[in-house]
Amino acid sequence: MWVTDVTGNVDTVATEQPSPEPRPGGWTLRFDRIASDSVQRGRFGKLLLEGKGSAAFGFTKQLRGGPMEILPSTARFTGARLTDDSQEWLRDAVIDARLAIAPHTRQQASGLDKLRLTDAQLELDGTTAALSVAMGADGKVAMKGVPGKGRAHARLDYARGVLKPGSVIDWRMPVSSTNAQGVAHEDAFEAKFSVDEHMRLKASVPPQAGGVLALDADLVVRGNAVPLREFARLLPRTSGRVVGQWRFSTLRWLGRFLTKAPWLTLDGAGDVAADLKLVDGKVAAGSTFGVPDVAVVAEVMSNRIEGRGRATGRFDAGKQGGLLPSLNIVLDRFHVAANDNLRAPYVEGSDLRLDLAAGEDLTAVRDSLKAHLVFKGARIPDLRVYNRYLPNDHLRFDGGSGVLSGDLLLDAKGDIGRGWIRVKGRRANMRMAGIALRGDIDLNTQLRRANLARRNFSVDGSTIALSNISFSEAGGETRSGWWARVSLQRARMDWNKPLSVEGSATVSMKDVGFLLSLFARQKEYPKWVFKLVDAGQAKVQGRVQWKKDTLVLDRIDASNDRFDLQGRLRMRGQSRTGSLYARWGALSAGLELQGPRGKFHLVRARQWYEAQPHLLP
Repeated sequence: MWVTDVTGNVDTVATEQPSPEPRPGGWTLRFDRIASDSVQRGRFGKLLLEGKGSAAFGFTKQLRGGPMEILPSTARFTGARLTDDSQEWLRDAVIDARLAIAPHTRQQASGLDKLRLTDAQLELDGTTAALSVAMGADGKVAMKGVPGKGRAHARLDYARGVLKPGSVIDWRMPVSSTNAQGVAHEDAFEAKFSVDEHMRLKASVPPQAGGVLALDADLVVRGNAVPLREFARLLPRTSGRVVGQWRFSTLRWLGRFLTKAPWLTLDGAGDVAADLKLVDGKVAAGSTFGVPDVAVVAEVMSNRIEGRGRATGRFDAGKQGGLLPSLNIVLDRFHVAANDNLRAPYVEGSDLRLDLAAGEDLTAVRDSLKAHLVFKGARIPDLRVYNRYLPNDHLRFDGGSGVLSGDLLLDAKGDIGRGWIRVKGRRANMRMAGIALRGDIDLNTQLRRANLARRNFSVDGSTIALSNISFSEAGGETRSGWWARVSLQRARMDWNKPLSVEGSATVSMKDVGFLLSLFARQKEYPKWVFKLVDAGQAKVQGRVQWKKDTLVLDRIDASNDRFDLQGRLRMRGQSRTGSLYARWGALSAGLELQGPRGKFHLVRARQWYEAQPHLLP
């Protein structure tokens, strides 16, 4: 049979058309050769092949559902042009193809399964289009084909699901890339696919400074069988190395993929540079990746840390044969705000480091993840921001600035396991128990989780250093040059709002002047009492409890071989209650504090004081 001016069209349908049930006795049709030297075009969906073609096709078919066979057939195109939805990808091509399909019924093989019975050869040489890659100001990348002079060569030999050794594809395509600043780069994409006992792929796009993309891949797929339906089945057979860079319009997926931590978000448009080693389709030890610019948000203990920086990650070998993933984030600039007041950041800093690591089971990263958060010298513009955590009637900041540093270990939920937080204030204005203080403060809080559900921490070993302190009593009496060093030996802290603290403390101080001022004004004491101040440095021990608006100091003991000073004090709201005992040589006095003014006990003062109950158990 000879035909002229041949065109062909193939379209897919939404619903597969059922074939009739096979019946015996069908005729057999045999067309040994249907030929044409004027094949014009062929279309498969939006894919269109045009040119000067010739073909010779033969087949047999038994009617009534019998077997069909494609006899050895050939096709040849010269001056061929291949487009996809009007986008040209190949031109001036020479294509030679051969095809045969073994006899089969529809029940034996339908659709893609026919390829299991197919023998085919393809040879192709032609000019390919070029690729344009442009990055917008928003970081999004747009790709499209443009006219160009690339080259494609292919020689493929396929036999019933297997690519035969000697099959090869060579493809070179010009690539024009433009970054967000409008700087253009001219590169080329090169790929080579070859088959021996295995399938091998090499592909590359040279990297350039400020470029949009880069690629250097060298992969081997074990065997040469081609999966017909689930192409992803090639992945477990694939090993090699892929080095590349790509621009993503959002990096949110990266945090979800790598850490699966609900408290950590990586976002914003950005580049990802990766050096991945693959073994049997899985990322192997030694693989690394980097993100030079990324927006980071971390939710830690009801605070939001936000900033921009860079991230690097790697996969190391674990002891059990698995992988140990890690991610290191450095924020060049960051700020911290409370979750209930995100519009008012209270800390600004630089060089924050967040290191994350997980166990070998990559499916359980969310559970095994651990993080290490470190920052130093972050600026606190106004120390008054911490008043939201303090019992303002008894302890608050009235002004001043400072710096915040921290070194914290976090669990998979972003909660603190242990570490320390340090606040340093210079020339800070403070108020404690009605006494105005001004000077330097250094608060070093050592944290170790005690009860996560209640946000309760052991703060044993925490210290508070007060230096260059001047203070004024309500009556106007002033002191300056005072200092104190507080050490919490055993203490607990609840990380709520306001904070609460309970424990025992040891205090070294320049003198007991401030301690006396907590109970009464200087002019209210017997004159000899302030000789205790002149006695020099003192070491004080006691118990402290601070809950909501109540501050309790109990079992205060500043006694030594020169004097005795003991006390207990409860401050709640505007009221103060407590008792004080002071002795200097043969002189002694007790002070009963109930209401705005105290009552002194000058006779049998020790017996009176010892008869007073403790304020804490």
